[in-house]
Amino acid sequence: MLFRVFNRNDIVALALMPLLLIVFWTNTFLFDQAPSFPYDNNPMPLWELVINTLKGNHFLASIISMLIALIMMFSVNRIVNRYTLFNGQTNLPGFVYILLVSGYLMTQKLHPVWFFTPLLMLSIERLFVASGERKPMTWCFEATFWLSLGSLFYAKGIYFIILLWMIMFILRLMNMRSFIASVLGLILPYLFSFAYFFWFDDSSWFTDTAYENFISPIAFFEHTLYSQLYNGLIMFLVFISILSVVRILPAIKIITRKHYRIFIWLITLCIVAAITPYYSLEVMPIWAIGTAIIVGRFLSLIRRRFIQELLLLILMVCTIAAQFLI
Repeated sequence: MLFRVFNRNDIVALALMPLLLIVFWTNTFLFDQAPSFPYDNNPMPLWELVINTLKGNHFLASIISMLIALIMMFSVNRIVNRYTLFNGQTNLPGFVYILLVSGYLMTQKLHPVWFFTPLLMLSIERLFVASGERKPMTWCFEATFWLSLGSLFYAKGIYFIILLWMIMFILRLMNMRSFIASVLGLILPYLFSFAYFFWFDDSSWFTDTAYENFISPIAFFEHTLYSQLYNGLIMFLVFISILSVVRILPAIKIITRKHYRIFIWLITLCIVAAITPYYSLEVMPIWAIGTAIIVGRFLSLIRRRFIQELLLLILMVCTIAAQFLI
């Protein structure tokens, strides 16, 4: 039932997904139980602006995080349908994205990664658009500019420049001019920020804050038995999904093959980051981009409808249970 409803692009699926997102976010709206990520003590400039605007309004913060999750849901669906990553139009990846970011109440809380994630998605899309262009410098500049701007919310997002340079290599956009353009795009937001704070005699605060955010460890979450089981289930599903997608790569178009490789690399980089002391559960909205696409494609490759429905139902039930047991 779930697979049949969401594996198509119609008004029913589009209407159900926002409603389900509201249901998943209900605990976050009503209760402020989950611990916060340790960003508020030494926030980056744009995140500090958000904190000062919200003034501790938990309900408004929850609304904003849910709306960004909704935007990301539509963005994941759009990139899949625009670049024909599935056989036919679908809303399935967006639904899987909702499930992946809804399991941990801590992830649902508003934190700077929620502002960084749409900008990273925009960066990836700009490089996708540049593919095939004879002079891709403009798109490479835009991509790294949006990434750098997002890092003024979430400083460690700057390290995802590695992903963008990998995309430039995979899509054959990398040359000396495009690399220089990408470096300029990366530097420019920080140059403007430094000039702004220098004007107000606060440049030392800006540099110290940025440096501390770049290098400070952040991992602090202690897993419960259920969270370990939940993570194990998700990682197993991701693993078999990657294997299934890799098997079909030789049979699909070259450009689509490259797109899948990019999202597999995104998953890999997020997992590697999450097991270091410098990242934690906050990377889930980023990790869920690639994971939703790869897992959604795996589900669509399964020939037996019963197994498709069963796996999606298990994922949904585990997500609901995680909200109460983690």
